[in-house]
Amino acid sequence: MARTTLASKRMKKALLLATLAICLLFRVSDAAIAADDNDDIDTEQPQSGDTNTINPSKIGRNSQRQQSSPPQTPLPLLDSNSVVLITGAAGFIGSELALALKRTYNVKKLLLVDHLGMESDNESIFVPPPKAKENADADGNTHSYTTKKAYETYDKDALTLFELKRQRIFRVFQELTAVNLDDDDDENSYNDNADSIKFYRADMRPSIPEFFDMGELPVLEGIFGSHPDITHVVHLADDDITHQNQAIIPRNRDSVKAGRMEGILEELRLIMERKAVASAANDDIDNDEEEEETAATAVYHLPQFVYASSYEVYDYLSTSEDSSDKQPNPLPFREDKPITTPSSLHGASKLIDEILASAYHSTHGIFSVGLRFFPVYGPWGNPGTDIYDLADDLCSRNFDDKDKNSIHDENNMMDKFDEDIKDYVYIDDAVDAIMSAMQYRPPTQDPSPVVFNVGTGEGFSIKQIRNEMMGHFPPNFFDDKALPIRSTKQRYNSQRQATTSYASTELSSSLLGFKAQVPLSVGIARTLTWFRNRSAPFGKDAKVTPQQKRMDSFVDNSLAKATREECSPFDRECLRGASVFPCASECSKAKNCTPSAWDDAASLSRSVTSGCDAVMYTILLDKDAEQIPSAASSNASSLSFVGAGLPEIDDVGKETRARCNIAFVSEDSPLVRRLRSEGKMYTDGNGSNELPEMIRHGFWTLLPLKDTSSGWMHAFSGNFALRNLPKFSPGYFFGSAVRYAIFVEPSVLISDVPEILNKMDVGSMEQNSVIVMMATERRQSCDASGHRSTCTGASPRNNESIQRTMHNMVRISLKGDLLGGDITPVIDSSFLVHSLQGEDARMLRCDIYSESAKWGASSDERSLEFILSLHDFWSRAGNHWSYGRSLQHDSAERESSLLGVLSSSDTQIFTQIVSPGESKMFFD
Repeated sequence: MARTTLASKRMKKALLLATLAICLLFRVSDAAIAADDNDDIDTEQPQSGDTNTINPSKIGRNSQRQQSSPPQTPLPLLDSNSVVLITGAAGFIGSELALALKRTYNVKKLLLVDHLGMESDNESIFVPPPKAKENADADGNTHSYTTKKAYETYDKDALTLFELKRQRIFRVFQELTAVNLDDDDDENSYNDNADSIKFYRADMRPSIPEFFDMGELPVLEGIFGSHPDITHVVHLADDDITHQNQAIIPRNRDSVKAGRMEGILEELRLIMERKAVASAANDDIDNDEEEEETAATAVYHLPQFVYASSYEVYDYLSTSEDSSDKQPNPLPFREDKPITTPSSLHGASKLIDEILASAYHSTHGIFSVGLRFFPVYGPWGNPGTDIYDLADDLCSRNFDDKDKNSIHDENNMMDKFDEDIKDYVYIDDAVDAIMSAMQYRPPTQDPSPVVFNVGTGEGFSIKQIRNEMMGHFPPNFFDDKALPIRSTKQRYNSQRQATTSYASTELSSSLLGFKAQVPLSVGIARTLTWFRNRSAPFGKDAKVTPQQKRMDSFVDNSLAKATREECSPFDRECLRGASVFPCASECSKAKNCTPSAWDDAASLSRSVTSGCDAVMYTILLDKDAEQIPSAASSNASSLSFVGAGLPEIDDVGKETRARCNIAFVSEDSPLVRRLRSEGKMYTDGNGSNELPEMIRHGFWTLLPLKDTSSGWMHAFSGNFALRNLPKFSPGYFFGSAVRYAIFVEPSVLISDVPEILNKMDVGSMEQNSVIVMMATERRQSCDASGHRSTCTGASPRNNESIQRTMHNMVRISLKGDLLGGDITPVIDSSFLVHSLQGEDARMLRCDIYSESAKWGASSDERSLEFILSLHDFWSRAGNHWSYGRSLQHDSAERESSLLGVLSSSDTQIFTQIVSPGESKMFFD
């Protein structure tokens, strides 16, 4: 309780400073306006020792500090010993910064903080919960209760942005913590980065009037307490772009305010306070103890503090002005000129942050570097920003849907805002500016806070950017009037004049050594490339029209020429999160895939299974394998073969049907050598295909893979995903007539295959529905301790503990509305039935396979569980938003075993999870 009271007092003190800052903000504005009226504008240039002469940094500079400052220590370097705390780490800039710091400096530790949730207290996205229901207990007392799903609480935009943030932070951990690319031993390989990256899910926004209600102080205090060696703090946490212009200070109790600056500054103040106490204690010790005590107090060093401000602190200049010289801060906007009225409420909140930084320096000696970012764009950008929305609009169009491309209306008055001119900064340049600021060394011993512009110094209109984008599409892609319109225009007042804003780069160039390197044309091309990869992450549907194929080829060639780069399949930094699959995968793109030992095997397998209606298959690539347990089982002789449609004439017919039961094995295994020496070979009795002699092992036809030790060239981490490629990506492995593919682990037997296939044919009990995948619940008695246990994934190895933690973060954010989350996955992937018909089924399989491969885990069951439940969540959410009702499978009477699959069709598509007994599985 005392801790709570102390924390509340501490944050209330910060609130008073924030209130003072607001008052000072208006005083700054009034003073600047008065100065303008008197034609006496401060034009003092930055001098050595006074690098920032903007009004906020001057406030209180000469006031007496509340306590004596401890002796200044050198600012920390940015190197392999650095420990960096980043707030807003799941945001656009924060996630890219985390990746860049590891790749460029290999920093010792990354401490990532993000809310990773929805803006729950924001009225614009909060949907009232359903009406409370009443229930009577055993005593007849009536109790009301509500049951809310996340998609009933939040709107589509909020959840879509959350999904983008989820993918960003997953990408950071997947790329930085997965095992090495060339690791052959999945069970024992490990990446040291897994211990050097920590994620904290925390909402740092203080609530009004009780700061402590949301519990943000204990999180921050705990982070600084657990990591006293923090060398750099980068504060990027902010509201998303669609909610930035709402009230800075809310009017309701427990509502959150926009700013998050106070909590960080208070923690830095505590460090200074402890350092001062330790310094005072050193003055009283004997000389003999001085060296030991000095080392003990060395932990109280002040981290280099960098925070994000915004170009919106400046007042936009109207393009209709005769001369910008009349303005207090004419173009280009300089950091040392007065600020009159910020251009938005978001800009006002950022100016308050700058004033707070100055106030904490004046009162506590905390040095800071603020960065006024002009609009940042690029891959993984923020929805609701100009370039993001334009690129998203263009890349979501289809060449065959001409009507959808004719959305321009010349009479739309908002088109005039295409003339707005802004300074757009590519994400790589923005990250470089932050890393430069993290290493900035002021020229004086006791420096004042400094603020830098982060821009290019050039302005471009929306019309120019739109035309640049459209230049990468065929001339006939749009008709004469078919120009995309920004969805963000709805945010603007129709009476406002078009404006101009771009940065002066003089100060950042001279003191930070920063200069933007990526031209707008290159940045636009890279952004469009990322969007096109996002729109078709697993390649295009094979049924696309020839016109669409020609358009895709035109755009791809144009973008490749403009980006001036060709990404290697192994260059994750260049790929920006795009997956590169093995060429034998149905998820791969022909122009960018990796060859593997599966290529020849897939070609042979397609020929062998030609004519099969269904295929059962297994994978056993161990070089020491002497037999397939299911084939050697005494129960195998009583099983029926898969392969309806093939002839059944005596023994030859049985052998012919055996080619619909495929086992992928190693060419070098004792099993293959023994069966060949024993003459367990047969030829196809059908005679319609020219197939080589095939090896028979029980009811399996063996397809040996050659050189599995050196044939694993791939872009994933570890080898598990590649060695098990056909398990979740079987589309290229079987003949065109195959409708269903049944995967089983080598020790699994299915007693009634026809019944299982009939279930897939019949579908669920729902009308107009299709089952595209079938799996089983985990067996209660499953023991993962044994060698080659079918309970794959039950015992976390490698990256699986991190994967589980990140998955559970998402479950918490979505109010537990996802399947699983326990130590042991609830789904057993030792038995799977795939429908090979339909694009939705392929996309689901690729989504599961991609998730498993990117984590570099030694099991796929967590990925299977997570992706199936995520698809189910989004399918229910989409149905709720579109029709205001739940899917049939989401009703109280639904089959609990059905999980929805996110689909573009009107047909309800499901995955079915059956019990092990219902699937009639048994194990040897």
